[in-house]
Amino acid sequence: MWCFFREIDWSFLLNFNDIDKAVFSFYNCLNYVFSRTVPLRQTVTRKFPFWYTTETRRLLKRKAKVRRLALKCVNPDSVDEFRALRSAVKYSIQKDYNTYLRLTEKNLISNPRKFWSYFNNTKHNSPNSLYYNNVCYENDGDIANAFADYFKSVFKPSTNYDIKNEFKSNCVGDFVKIDSVTYDDVVLAIRELKSSLTVGVDNIPSFIIKGCAEFFIYPLLILFNLSLRSNVFPYVWKQARIIPVFKKGDAQDCKNYRPIAILSPMSKIFESIIHKRLFHQVKNLISPSQHGFIPKCSTATNLFCFTNKIISSFQIGSQLDVIYTDFSKGFDSIDFGILLNKLHGLGFHVNLTDWLHSYLCNRSLYVYFNNAVSREFSGTSGVPQGSNLGPLLFILFINDLTSVFKYSECLLFADDLKLFSSMNSNLDAVLLQSDLDCLFKWCTVNMLHLNIEKCSILSYTRKSQPLNHVYKINDLVLSRSDSVTDLGIIFDTKLDFSQHINSMVSKAYRRLGILKRKTKEFSSEIALKVLYYAHVRSSLEYCSIIWDPIYRNKIEIIERIQNNFLRYLLYKKNGIYLQDVSSSYLRDMFNIPSLCSRRDVSCVLFFYKVINGSIDCTDILSAINFAVPARSLRNQGSFPNVYSRFKYNK
Repeated sequence: MWCFFREIDWSFLLNFNDIDKAVFSFYNCLNYVFSRTVPLRQTVTRKFPFWYTTETRRLLKRKAKVRRLALKCVNPDSVDEFRALRSAVKYSIQKDYNTYLRLTEKNLISNPRKFWSYFNNTKHNSPNSLYYNNVCYENDGDIANAFADYFKSVFKPSTNYDIKNEFKSNCVGDFVKIDSVTYDDVVLAIRELKSSLTVGVDNIPSFIIKGCAEFFIYPLLILFNLSLRSNVFPYVWKQARIIPVFKKGDAQDCKNYRPIAILSPMSKIFESIIHKRLFHQVKNLISPSQHGFIPKCSTATNLFCFTNKIISSFQIGSQLDVIYTDFSKGFDSIDFGILLNKLHGLGFHVNLTDWLHSYLCNRSLYVYFNNAVSREFSGTSGVPQGSNLGPLLFILFINDLTSVFKYSECLLFADDLKLFSSMNSNLDAVLLQSDLDCLFKWCTVNMLHLNIEKCSILSYTRKSQPLNHVYKINDLVLSRSDSVTDLGIIFDTKLDFSQHINSMVSKAYRRLGILKRKTKEFSSEIALKVLYYAHVRSSLEYCSIIWDPIYRNKIEIIERIQNNFLRYLLYKKNGIYLQDVSSSYLRDMFNIPSLCSRRDVSCVLFFYKVINGSIDCTDILSAINFAVPARSLRNQGSFPNVYSRFKYNK
């Protein structure tokens, strides 16, 4: 393949003025090389598992033949031979399976992809039938079309108007622009591309692009710059294969699946370059209240800022009313016309908005299900799913939302919005309702739909008689609850987190039970520990800086999960399940630190990242008290000790 690519003179692409024709010629060259260098192999359905050895397959065929002979004539010799072969087959299959397991465990180091492929190959098989709009579909093709109809129904028609005339008459600036990309941009984007065997619509896996990067840089550079000059995004790169992925609930209900888009790696490279160049120019325009899809921000920074607001309210004896909102299919409902108008208002050059208009419109999608392909459909609204540019375009679309609130504060993580304000009198509640009305008006103007049934109110207070104001959206009363799940953490009105810890522990025990059942034949300590870290411990440490308990009973409840796993490891090692072994002894034996100590390290690491700029959040940084003594002292620390009578600050 290298030899063929080395002989291609890509300069002929410079003669094209039409980007689609240039891309078509580019793929013609690639397909010619692949036809000459990539061997074709017909996919066949395996009669036996792939880990069966030749000897096992031979015994199975011999057993089937002897069985047929034994059924035709009553021959004691044939029956005896069949019984002997049956025993030999059972022994051979078990031997092959044990060998396969040992190799799988070793693959954790040499080939992790194979190891995780084995472990994740579980019972979540595709359903044999599917329901959509009260109609049952059983054929794979019909199921694929049902998914296509459902995913298509989420989109909305976008506004149509003459973009160029609108922009020319309302030009406010053009400081955000991308005239061209450089050679180094393409090199870096290819280097950061994940190597994978998965192919998009163009049937080119990313590992070939990375492996032959030196031959792809120049033609891609020509195509990318031609696209920017002509303000047209290639149509081939706007096509996507949709894979339905089950979320939760009834597996036979079409609405319980979410779409995962498989894009062309060429498109990913191009979008990666544009995203970096674009974000560098607009990062100062993005509201500091937004924590989603922003470098150096995360769900932890969002929740930490919010928790500080609640604690501050408790310290002054106030009440904090919080409105948790829910946008219905926010990412898929973005109107193209409104988005482009907003981008122009932010200072995007006309050429860049024209290019983005081409990038967003006329996208072709189809669903792939069990080797069946649905009919094609278009994405008439929303940012492209699975793309690099999509999240950035969404947060720019929603960026002006924070400016409509006059009397309250807000925090965002992508489309997860919470609106809050301190309640000292009924007037504060009226002002919060006023901002809530502004939110609904903004949604109406921007054609986004609030799922009012899922919006809720939570009043954080230590008062025995809190102020329970009735809040409304579009004259519909919002439900008031005692707890809510915010970015994966369960908050309650007293900021106790007991409900979250109990729910987290319950889920962790279920995951540990699944791990034990699926690793009955495993013997590798390393493999078992890696699975525990990935599937159990990770869930026990998510945003631990928010809910880290200080009471011993809660700490021990969490530690029992790891102690359970440590005893399981000891059983795998010695074949004996001992209950009276100390936890500290087991932790030292298997070199696994306690969960409590890991949470302490996580808190210190979070604090270190804030101080050193690895976490970029001014609200958190401003909450840190730095010691600035009037004169230098020998034992003066950098941070003064802060004493609080509240457990929340411990």
